[in-house]
Amino acid sequence: MDQVDVAVVGAGLAGAATAYAAARAGAQVVLVERGARSGSKGLSGGLLYTHALGRMFPRFWEEEPSPVERAISRNVVTLLTRTQATSLDYYDAAFAAPPFNSFSVLRARLDPWLAAKAESAGATVVYGSRVDGLARENGRVVGIRLGSEVLGARVTVVAEGFNATSTRGAGLAPELAPETVGIGVKQVIGLPPGEVERRFQLRGNEGFQMAATGLPAGVEGGGFLYTNRDTLSVGMILNLGSVLARGVAMYEVLEEFKQHPLIARYLEGGTLLEYSGCVVNEGGREALPALSGDGYLVAGSAGQMFVNAGLTLRGMDFALESGRLAGEVAAEASRDHDGSAKYLARYGERLAASFVLRDLQTYRRAPKVFRNRRLYGLYPEMLSSLLHRAYFIDGSERPHLNGVLRSVRAGKVSTLTLARDLLQAMRTL
Repeated sequence: MDQVDVAVVGAGLAGAATAYAAARAGAQVVLVERGARSGSKGLSGGLLYTHALGRMFPRFWEEEPSPVERAISRNVVTLLTRTQATSLDYYDAAFAAPPFNSFSVLRARLDPWLAAKAESAGATVVYGSRVDGLARENGRVVGIRLGSEVLGARVTVVAEGFNATSTRGAGLAPELAPETVGIGVKQVIGLPPGEVERRFQLRGNEGFQMAATGLPAGVEGGGFLYTNRDTLSVGMILNLGSVLARGVAMYEVLEEFKQHPLIARYLEGGTLLEYSGCVVNEGGREALPALSGDGYLVAGSAGQMFVNAGLTLRGMDFALESGRLAGEVAAEASRDHDGSAKYLARYGERLAASFVLRDLQTYRRAPKVFRNRRLYGLYPEMLSSLLHRAYFIDGSERPHLNGVLRSVRAGKVSTLTLARDLLQAMRTL
């Protein structure tokens, strides 16, 4: 059995960050990826917030070729009905200047760039190899199984994404209920040169992103649209339990979103370049599995590190930070010849001191807020109806706005329920 200091499963953001940090600290690292290359299976429906990657690579955005697309300066939240849209549009010039706030990314570019950084630090990256499970002796993880062979490791880091078959197959993580799972689809749409800037009123490398909800009515989740250099990324993330209960098909929901009058004008004349899907954790802090044990650590989406905080969707910065911390702890364990559960528990301690577990704890009640079906049908309809009546003028008698609000709400939701929903959202988000 071959033996290394650290074996990492999965060459996504968490895995590559782990390999980079561990190799940089002097450990012998092997990073194993099932795909033909890093990023071949990656999907992003959110943004890369710069702080986590900047800890490892200050001013990473200046590198050539660039691992990122556009600096997001316009952030839009939209509530949709079939023919209407109500949006909060926030522009911030500071977000378009160093150190920036977030970038749109294409994982097919970002992931190989980070994997190359791991290789340059001394890690060995093996592509096209499927990890069949974790190797165990006397209850302790001692490496990974690759077919009939075993690659031994003092510390094994599982970073294979949400569908972490290695940890679930080894009994280290529980099976997830549909209500705690989000399913996503994304398309990359190509546009002619200059169209991204023109359609979204952007200058230079500025970018635009939109998070939208309300279509289809009653289904938990929403759509996203963001700008890359010369393409658009458009897609949806919906709660699996809600999708099953409503009996909707993801491809039909995505097409309904794309054909909305507001969204369609952004996509008009575009060419479909890519189509991909993914699953994410929507269980929040309570859905986290054990993140360490005898001989192993779990990082990124394999550890269910994802949060929907309403105005932001975050997973990539969690993956990068948890990967960096896992790599540092794994290298220390190898150096000290101690891969015990007690030693590796320092990984959880560092996560708890970082923004990862702090933010997951802060937004621990968010899943309950976003399982309120009124957010995905009734409230977008009420708000659109209110604004339609406020803006529509036909010469008839004009009611006071307070009267319009009462008529819009009448028979649909009580004042107490509306106040309770608003208060819960404010307390949670």
